[in-house]
Amino acid sequence: MIKQQSLHIALVLLAALTILAGCVGLDESNVEPMAVPQVEVQTPPHVLAARRSVLNFLREGANECVPPRGVVWESLPGAAVEGFDVYRFGSEGCQMTVSYSLPETAETLYHVTLHNGETGFCWQANVNDAGSVVNTGLEAGMLPELANAAAAYCKDQGYTYTVADQSDGTQCGVCTFDDGQSCNAWAYFQGICGPG
Repeated sequence: MIKQQSLHIALVLLAALTILAGCVGLDESNVEPMAVPQVEVQTPPHVLAARRSVLNFLREGANECVPPRGVVWESLPGAAVEGFDVYRFGSEGCQMTVSYSLPETAETLYHVTLHNGETGFCWQANVNDAGSVVNTGLEAGMLPELANAAAAYCKDQGYTYTVADQSDGTQCGVCTFDDGQSCNAWAYFQGICGPG
């Protein structure tokens, strides 16, 4: 009986080794890769409308970060801030962020930023619920109606948010880091600048 069990175990081990040896010499050139399902981010229609409004606005005068109509903007991962919805997109070297405070209402303003890391192009605007660009530039980053996602992000990371007066009389939100350096709060929120 013991001989029979030993023989049975030996045969099982031999079969296992044969299978493993066959796997080692597997020719992977004939193996089709398994399709990995991609998780598609569902972008709300109002965010797409804000993105479309900004691109149409820029097509009338800007020459950066405005790919031709029909070019796909990919959804990009990124940090969200409590109390805000944030959507990030990328296309042809440009990044776009659309953020807004929650809860969303008919008066919600969508803050849209565009940035090209290679050229340094940086632009921002606010779009209303009707899809109209209501302001651009520094003014777009300072409206109290935004409840400022960039300010919240700066503070959430443990840094200091302040409003700085500019030489032209406008104001700009600034995030100051532990080392004393600072940068535009919206630029920090987008990952354009940061500590060090």
